[in-house]
Amino acid sequence: MGTGRIGIFGSCVTRDLFEDPAVYPALAQYASRSSVISVVAEPVPLDPDLVRLDSAFQRRCVMEDFDKTFFSRLEPTGIEWLLVDLIDERFEVQWTETSCVTRSSAYMGAGLDGSVGCGRAPVRRLTAEADDLLAEAMIIFADRVTAVIPPERVIVHRAGWLTRYRDRDRVFSFPDERVDFAGRHNMALDRAYDHLEARLGSASTITLDRSRYTCDAGHRWDLEPYHYEPAYNAAALVRLRDLVRL
Repeated sequence: MGTGRIGIFGSCVTRDLFEDPAVYPALAQYASRSSVISVVAEPVPLDPDLVRLDSAFQRRCVMEDFDKTFFSRLEPTGIEWLLVDLIDERFEVQWTETSCVTRSSAYMGAGLDGSVGCGRAPVRRLTAEADDLLAEAMIIFADRVTAVIPPERVIVHRAGWLTRYRDRDRVFSFPDERVDFAGRHNMALDRAYDHLEARLGSASTITLDRSRYTCDAGHRWDLEPYHYEPAYNAAALVRLRDLVRL
């Protein structure tokens, strides 16, 4: 059996796997720059002319996050497998009068803080509020996904923050405060992944030992704790191809 059509709800850490030409044709949908908290909320009207970004991809991400179109596109797109990672849960969530949106890098780049909001402080990451809201949102997210895609065809990519990076042939550790920050994010991410897997029940996972891999100092999206070296992507791709039988 071939892969069928594959969708992603997540970030570049999963999208980068599809740079391999053997699997790229199967990628049918990619939703990014959205928190699960935001994607299960009510749509928020936004004038597209306010999204002043040069990148068409980033503009699309902002509009999809406001319009909450992820679920409505699953069935028409014919997705047969869905890959989920939670790296974008690093972004704050901005409340509006009746809903919320993701305060992503694209949102910030478009200068939307002055046009969106209700005076209520954003949801800060690494707080009990964020953990509780995300756990509640995971229930809705999993139920809405599995109304379209069987849970056994959902793959949870348990991507996290790494603490070392490779610069050519040398490996370095991030500064201590960055390592501590990564550890705190990983604890929050693992709690969220656990909630998601528990709700899905029979989903598969891509779970790599984070201590074995490094970030890439020469990564095309710059050096960040979630921009991985090629060796990570290669190992994750082996697992993906095994799961979807490509």
